[in-house]
Amino acid sequence: MQSQNFEFLREKFSLLADLGALAEAVLYTDPGSTTTRLRAFAEEVVKSIYEFEDLPRPQNTSFAELLKATDFKNCVTPSLLYKLDHLRYQGNLTAHGALGQEKNARKCLETAFEIGQYLMVNYYKVSQNALPSFEDIEKISATEKELNQQYEENQKLREELDRERLKNLKVETITTEIAQQKRARSYEVAQSLQWNEEKTRKFIIDNMILTAGWDLTDTQQVQIEFPVEMKDGTKGYVDYVFFDLEGQPVAVLEAKKTSVSVHQGREQARQYADALEGMGFKRPVIFYSNGYETYIWDDARYNSYRQIYGFYSRDSLASLRFKHQFANKELERNNPDLSIVERPYQIEAIKTLSRKFQDQGRKALIIQATGTGKTRVAIALAELLIREHWAQRVLFLCDRRELRKQADDAFKDFLGSEPRCVIGDTNKVPIDSRIYIATYPGMMNRFAQFDVGFFDLIIADESHRSIYNRYKNLFDYFDALQVGLTATPVKFISRNTFQMFDCVNTQPTFEFGLDKAIENDPAYLVPFKVKDVTTEFLREGIHYNQLSEDQKKQLEEDLGVDVAQQTTIKGSQIGKKIFSESTDTFILENLMENGIKDANGSLIGKTIIFAQRQDHAEHLEQLFCKLYPQHGARVCKVIHNKIHQVDRLITEFKEPDNDFRIAISVDMLDTGIDVPQVVNLVFAKPVMSWVKFWQMIGRGTRLCPNLFGEGKDKKEFYIFDHYGNFKYFEEEYEEPIDVKSISLLQAMFLARLDFAKAAFTHSNFDGFEISTNLLMADINDLPNDSITVKKNLRIVHQLQQTQLVKEFSAATQHILLDQIAPLMDARVLKDKEAIAFDKLIAQTQDSFIRKSSAFETNKAQVLAEVSSLAVNIQAVRQKAELIKAVQTQVYWSEITVGQLEHLRLELRLLMQFKQAGNTVGGAWATPTTSTEDGEVQTVEKQVKLSSNEAMLYRKKLKEILDQMIESNTVLQKIRQQQPVDEGELQMLTSTVLSEHPNIEIDVLNKFYGRTAAELHLTIQDIVGLDPLAVETHFREFLHKHPQLTARQVQFLNLLQAYISQNGGIIIDKLYEAPFTGIHPESLDGLFTPDDVIDLIHVMKPFVKKQPPEQRIA
Repeated sequence: MQSQNFEFLREKFSLLADLGALAEAVLYTDPGSTTTRLRAFAEEVVKSIYEFEDLPRPQNTSFAELLKATDFKNCVTPSLLYKLDHLRYQGNLTAHGALGQEKNARKCLETAFEIGQYLMVNYYKVSQNALPSFEDIEKISATEKELNQQYEENQKLREELDRERLKNLKVETITTEIAQQKRARSYEVAQSLQWNEEKTRKFIIDNMILTAGWDLTDTQQVQIEFPVEMKDGTKGYVDYVFFDLEGQPVAVLEAKKTSVSVHQGREQARQYADALEGMGFKRPVIFYSNGYETYIWDDARYNSYRQIYGFYSRDSLASLRFKHQFANKELERNNPDLSIVERPYQIEAIKTLSRKFQDQGRKALIIQATGTGKTRVAIALAELLIREHWAQRVLFLCDRRELRKQADDAFKDFLGSEPRCVIGDTNKVPIDSRIYIATYPGMMNRFAQFDVGFFDLIIADESHRSIYNRYKNLFDYFDALQVGLTATPVKFISRNTFQMFDCVNTQPTFEFGLDKAIENDPAYLVPFKVKDVTTEFLREGIHYNQLSEDQKKQLEEDLGVDVAQQTTIKGSQIGKKIFSESTDTFILENLMENGIKDANGSLIGKTIIFAQRQDHAEHLEQLFCKLYPQHGARVCKVIHNKIHQVDRLITEFKEPDNDFRIAISVDMLDTGIDVPQVVNLVFAKPVMSWVKFWQMIGRGTRLCPNLFGEGKDKKEFYIFDHYGNFKYFEEEYEEPIDVKSISLLQAMFLARLDFAKAAFTHSNFDGFEISTNLLMADINDLPNDSITVKKNLRIVHQLQQTQLVKEFSAATQHILLDQIAPLMDARVLKDKEAIAFDKLIAQTQDSFIRKSSAFETNKAQVLAEVSSLAVNIQAVRQKAELIKAVQTQVYWSEITVGQLEHLRLELRLLMQFKQAGNTVGGAWATPTTSTEDGEVQTVEKQVKLSSNEAMLYRKKLKEILDQMIESNTVLQKIRQQQPVDEGELQMLTSTVLSEHPNIEIDVLNKFYGRTAAELHLTIQDIVGLDPLAVETHFREFLHKHPQLTARQVQFLNLLQAYISQNGGIIIDKLYEAPFTGIHPESLDGLFTPDDVIDLIHVMKPFVKKQPPEQRIA
């Protein structure tokens, strides 16, 4: 096929000319295919350069690996690398589902054309003057089928050519001197083509703009060097001005040199914005960049600038302009949609966030106990921000597919009219939705398809430590308001998570924990009873030497004599290393006999059993069917992620009125899934994480009205703890230190850095050459498109493009340790076992040079790794001679760092073929024993959820009084606000104390400030108010006064809680703590005089008279 621009390559690079032609041919019909084909063009260029430069090139090496290889980077100029990597990146995007854009594809064609010029000048000495200029592309008439067929033929030819290249490979040893010569020649060619610093910076910035969808050739979209009248009367020229669809300037971008601080451009950009405003335009958004760093300063709404890692699209800037004009500046004074959230603390949460956003904050963290409506708060916040024009697109993130479906259902229920998109169903994501719902991993694979300003609000469900460690790139990339949601209590939230959501001193933006939810009157969550029920095996384990003769005999029969006699298994490992039928039978029978039943009392209520792992869950299900064949798999089913269409099974379990009562869960029901009907939780596994443990308990805490019939609500649920989890968390558990874990790639880099330091200190020349080359290879492998790397791109490029690593100064060592090592997480972990072996060899080389005692330990580990290679694998047998040699004393007596490096290179890829060590069961199914378990111990544990002891006793006393009210005339009189004489009250008090001696009178009296003789007054207070009526009264006031601020709502919620706890309020108490903690002047400092009058009116039914002694004083 004839190319319109690439024919100058035909004689020397015919395959490249064809690829160029095929890319041109689909520019107007399928621009995505243009960039995909130009990726192939760039890959063929790289392979050609390897051939011309005689560079070493292992087989089966990916394009990215070829591009990042140290020898390749050392031989070419950075400007060529940028262009090649740009074509790779753009081609990857479209190959993985991103929509191609014509303007972007055209720019990629120009870039490929420039690379072709480089090849002709560098390798065939063609004069620059003899090279053609790039011409615009004309449409051609070839069909899609013809073009695809030609592309496939071209691909076959390229593969055949590459096989020949590898067969005839002549590898030159690339010394530092040779590499410098090759790079100097490459640099001269680049300079002759005018690829200087200014053009390279412009190339980087232009591509950032193009990736966001702008067409730099269309002056109706972008104008370069745009003239403006400055305030001092002089003329200025703006580097880039961006226009909206109405032709109005919407943004300015000031570009500075890469060698200077990017902030030097900020004031200049602001003056350009002032100038445009002075010329009669609306104020534009300010951007400034030096290629490495880019900042936005939306000073029409924000006083502070912020770093971004891409550019805004035209649509996103239009959205920003829309918010300038229409966003409600008093966001806090609007109620959320009360059909979504109605509880006072939910309204307070949303108003608190509204105030933070109103005060120019952009991030917030909400801590709410499981079951208190975090998702509802998220949806209501989204609805409010959309309604008040603060947001047009919302992204909701969660950590599992099941939770994604649950969130989608919730948004559908409450915001059904808003277009939704569940990300992950296909690679391509529509851009016309309002609500986007995704898992963290699903979004990580697709976020580059969006511009940085695409989302206005990101809500991150379960924002805990793992989110920070693994998905921080997501939050850094999008320039949006960000809200984290978590049920994890404050003391267990990582400091990094608080920092991520701009929370100072580990204080969340809003908190409503488990204790508050249960302590509230009426309660928002259900309390639980814990039954610690263990067997001898679960407490002591299964140790052959400690068994009775009968038990030994049975174990030998089940496992075989040899295995049985070696058996020593901890109690916590039962269900993992061995299945004990006797133990698991007891667990199931205990549930069926002692668990909470359904309304009819005939069948067990909804129950979740937390199992050790998948095979343990299946074992429990089979055992249940054996023990209870009348119920079988109709009642008890396993739920784990390998079950076909598991979502349907979860939906079935959520249905309230079916026979599916027992779900045996392997992780899937541990967190996030809402089934209010659950009344039994069975811990048939140990849990090591405090956070996860309480999330699992949260599966039972949800309210469920009328569960046992009309007016018979769920009041509590049972926890059967068979593995001593509560005991572990009370006695042994220590909170983990808040330190980010080090990934394997980072650990390997640090081991190589230590190796380099040892070689440098001990003047080991071979070791220093090997270690610094490896460090350079690791640095070269860092992906430029990673947000983490982009933050440090200037330093990364300095290290890649200079001899700083080889010079190895103290400053460079510090940078490698402090700034580069953490970036290793951004690399792709391709072969875990190989990387682990790389790390081990680096540690061995380090200890060898230092003559450290660790050398013998490392040597033993190397021998163990090599000895474990499976000899039945052909690739392993091919290295048999080396493997045998390593296991001899002679090999290690003459060892050098060079030999260790040779060993690493030869065996690293074979580490995937290691044999597993011998364990009970080995590679076979987990063994089962019917050995009789021993003594059962049952302890009902007291678990304090609240530090407020008086509230717990008050709640207990109220439950007692509620039970007595139907048959006790005195209590009935109190509830009906009828007069009661003192003798009747004294008689009531005596009855309560005699029948319920466990009520701690002293604690209650201290809380209410009364003497022992005044308990009857406390009883009168507790019975005299219906907490639900109090809450309803205050809720109505909240709903009718949407203009209330967050602090006013906080005051009202505190007042409601005080009245519920104290049976009313004396007006003077309003001017004491805790009310003065919100404002020193209490309600007078928070409310206007008119509002105070309204508030007094609301309080009127609950105001108590001043006691006589206080009135006299």
